[in-house]
Amino acid sequence: MDDKIEELLVKKVDGELSAKEEEFLSLWLAEDVEHERELQVFMAVRQRLSVLREEFRPDISGRLQLVKSRRKKRVHLGLWLRYAAIWILVAGVGGYLLWRDRESVEREHRMFAQVAVPGNERAYLVWANGEKVEINEMMRDTILTGTGGVIMRVDSNRVLHYESQDSLASRGNRMHKLVVPNGGEYRIVLEDGSVVWLNSASTLEIPEYFETGERRVRLTGEGYFKVKRDTERPFYVETERLNVRVLGTEFNLSAYKDDLMPSATLINGAVRVIECRGDSVMLKPGQQAVVGKKGLEVQEVDVAYITSWVDGKFHFEDARLEDIALRIARWYDVKISFQQEELKEVRFSGAMLKFRPLGDLIEMIEATSYVRFSVQGDSIVISRR
Repeated sequence: MDDKIEELLVKKVDGELSAKEEEFLSLWLAEDVEHERELQVFMAVRQRLSVLREEFRPDISGRLQLVKSRRKKRVHLGLWLRYAAIWILVAGVGGYLLWRDRESVEREHRMFAQVAVPGNERAYLVWANGEKVEINEMMRDTILTGTGGVIMRVDSNRVLHYESQDSLASRGNRMHKLVVPNGGEYRIVLEDGSVVWLNSASTLEIPEYFETGERRVRLTGEGYFKVKRDTERPFYVETERLNVRVLGTEFNLSAYKDDLMPSATLINGAVRVIECRGDSVMLKPGQQAVVGKKGLEVQEVDVAYITSWVDGKFHFEDARLEDIALRIARWYDVKISFQQEELKEVRFSGAMLKFRPLGDLIEMIEATSYVRFSVQGDSIVISRR
């Protein structure tokens, strides 16, 4: 994409196009369906920023460099990123692409695209009676009615709202589920006004109504919570290995079944994290509680890394390749395996917009390390080069 088109796309989503620019961009969009896809990516990022009311922070442009240490098996990945309003584009990978055959690169990208597609806003509801209702990115201004009068509404911004019904309190408090599959993500506004953003491969169990003295939900996977303050009804999030109790705050909770170390990260306010064996800690903003071998461990973290998925980015900081592969597998809905176990410990740091094709991220990792990604059948295998 050239600079002129990039500028016009940014102006398009910001509503700043002149009539002449609008005409030029319309012709470009009509040339190829992929051009329309590029516009949708821009619009998706702008929508996220609007919903979260947060400014998208630029990454610091840096020189791409390879730092290999065979003793520690660490590789630092400095990505060249260029910030333009709401859009980050990978500007290049230095001299690496000067000698790498472009046709070969494009061929590999097409292969990755066949087995791995960036995720989008999709999920499905499972009502208490087991009935499933699909929610996709095309659904807007839609009313979903469950058995017994339960109502949920998808608004014009594709946000799901739970519409509380007073009549529900007269019977048993049944549980419904919002399920986000691999390759998806979704937001829901609960009956008390709290907002939950669910990451890929996550499930949120929701009661038909919150009890008088508490608000309680159950999470499997990862969720970003913006809890509306209510001092008379604490908000509880239950997971398999740890629980969180808050009155009103923002925090990120990662509790996938395959997480070796589930964690809760506080953005602002205060939360109490309770481990299944009984240990508990109070967190301050910028702290993370992790379930380790010896119980709960508290550490200082940069919350921007932890919550980057909400901003529409992959942001890694000294992350193990195995952990990166897990996130890739969930978001791109693809199976990934390692040919050699030791490659799981290779580490990277860097960032990239997560709506980009998987080939872009793989290209960066391969350019600065001794690992190689290859397509085998319907999955991806990571091996040593």
